[in-house]
Amino acid sequence: MKTRAFLPPLLCLLITLGGCAGLGSSLEGPPSQAAQDALAEVKQQYAAGQYGSVIRTVATSGDIAAAPKSLRIEAYKLQAFSYCVRNYAQLCEDTFVRILQLDSAFVLAPNEAGHPQWGPVFKSAQARAGR
Repeated sequence: MKTRAFLPPLLCLLITLGGCAGLGSSLEGPPSQAAQDALAEVKQQYAAGQYGSVIRTVATSGDIAAAPKSLRIEAYKLQAFSYCVRNYAQLCEDTFVRILQLDSAFVLAPNEAGHPQWGPVFKSAQARAGR
């Protein structure tokens, strides 16, 4: 009899804790200053047409790899664009697939989607990712 009285509060506690457990995976903390600096470097390299440097920096930066998803996606997008500009279409597509694995709702801006080099590659990546 006492066991039955104990079950509803226990069930409420488990449901509450289960709901809280999912919050950590959907909420991102702010990026570290080092990650922000690394992304700023990537943006500067991209703007200067240093596409090889963009590719290398994104691939080797521990700060970017450990950054929140939104910052990683921004860096990976510039890396994908750089692969496309350097005529590495497969690596460009692979990077877009990587982005779509992180965020299945990711889309390019209209001006980016219409780009002759990476627009079609992104569509291929979407098909490959099952979108």
